[in-house]
Amino acid sequence: MAQVGCRDSADRRGAVYSPLGRHALGALDESPPGGSAARRGEAGGVEPGSAAATGRFAGSRPFAGSRAFAGSRAVVGAVAYAVSQLLLIAVLYGTYSFSRHLAAGREPAALANAKRVWQLERFLRLPNEASVQRLALHSEFLIRSADWFYILVHFPSVIVLLLWVFVRHRRHWTRVRNVLIMTTGVALVIHLLCPLAPPRFLPSVLHVSLVDTGDRYGPSPYGEGSGGIANEYAAMPSLHVGWSLIEAWAIITILRHRARWLAVLHPVLTITVVVVTANHYWLDGLVGSSLVVSSILLLDQANRWWAARCADRPGTTLPAARGGDGPGPRPAGIPASRGSTPPLPGVPSPPSVPAPARPADERSQR
Repeated sequence: MAQVGCRDSADRRGAVYSPLGRHALGALDESPPGGSAARRGEAGGVEPGSAAATGRFAGSRPFAGSRAFAGSRAVVGAVAYAVSQLLLIAVLYGTYSFSRHLAAGREPAALANAKRVWQLERFLRLPNEASVQRLALHSEFLIRSADWFYILVHFPSVIVLLLWVFVRHRRHWTRVRNVLIMTTGVALVIHLLCPLAPPRFLPSVLHVSLVDTGDRYGPSPYGEGSGGIANEYAAMPSLHVGWSLIEAWAIITILRHRARWLAVLHPVLTITVVVVTANHYWLDGLVGSSLVVSSILLLDQANRWWAARCADRPGTTLPAARGGDGPGPRPAGIPASRGSTPPLPGVPSPPSVPAPARPADERSQR
């Protein structure tokens, strides 16, 4: 399989070659500088800018049909890749939604785990969720706004992020997509292995003054009109917090404007909302954030490991990233000149031509 170099401009790293970054350069929207045509020109000794390099041979015109065919193939490939990514996200969402059926009948275990999490938080001296909610209950407008935020922002925000990255910043698509998939996949496994009731269920098993704000003030994602699309016993970890952190990380690492740091407010606001509405514990948000950070670090190390493996493989040559240390040492016999390019391996060097000797009378005049 051909190796495709992936240079991540967000963190200014060098070239990365791995299956995880195969489309990171935007293989469907741009080609690397000095493309295959330029490389063929160098290898064949064709002078850049000449008729052979530009495809014009003695006034002949390029075949229009071949250009149209290549353009059609590019369009078909782009559409096929977009459809494949859409299907991948759809499968992930379907798995996420189907997990609610697997949690049926595990309510006693979920409530027992909720008591343990509450006691662990008090042992760790984390802020009391009931005290934080009591402050917010002084404003009905604030509580209703938090309920609407909990329902309307979670899924639409991640969909908008994926569309923005895929359409406008496709070179970053693979790493954002992989972090989202890995975080969500691990979270689903934890949801199934360790069901956890949210804090709004605690008053039934503990003397805790927590209010189900969705049920009292509305709207609620778990009411009769919700269609049962959510798993009520999947509090740990919080994907609301995890996805909001992925969105902030993606915006900060893709953009360059100083205003990008405002994206940090999104996960901060999200974890406040999920606690105030009694849908998640502090620990849920901490574990969800830890999953995101771990996914980013693990996938980054996987890319670096693959790059090192390709570099150590015999007969494998990885081109250096732009902005490196230069073209390297100049072979002997090739004079240095401004704008000159070192010869390619395996291409014979042109013979050196000695400078013509000046006449004796010219030397005497000097």
